[in-house]
Amino acid sequence: MSGERFVLDTSALFAFMTGEEGAAAVESILYSKSKFLFIPWPVLFEIYYVTKRTRGEKEADRRFVLIKELPASILWQMEESDVLTAARFKAQFRISFADSLIAAAAFRQNAILVHKDTEYDSLAEVIRLRSLLSRSR
Repeated sequence: MSGERFVLDTSALFAFMTGEEGAAAVESILYSKSKFLFIPWPVLFEIYYVTKRTRGEKEADRRFVLIKELPASILWQMEESDVLTAARFKAQFRISFADSLIAAAAFRQNAILVHKDTEYDSLAEVIRLRSLLSRSR
């Protein structure tokens, strides 16, 4: 496989779906033919529960289906090594459980993690990151 590899964080997909800052960058990654894109299962989990709380079950269901239809591979499973990587990230960098799983997926895929979450900044020496936040923040 040649081409850049990307993992989308929950914040990146929310930006894309709601037109927030970074939406155009996510869209460019999503629809580029020379890129490989991965969405770990915790992203779907987070988008579903946050959307259900804020916009209702019907919208949560709609977004879940939308994500599954995107031109990306959904990573539904984790290997033992991924679990250990996520646990090490959580212990060392004090990031959330979901973020540790998402970061471990980026590490395993040797992919760039696309996000809007400053919690990932501490992982810059371990995984490649692409922040969608303005530099003025």
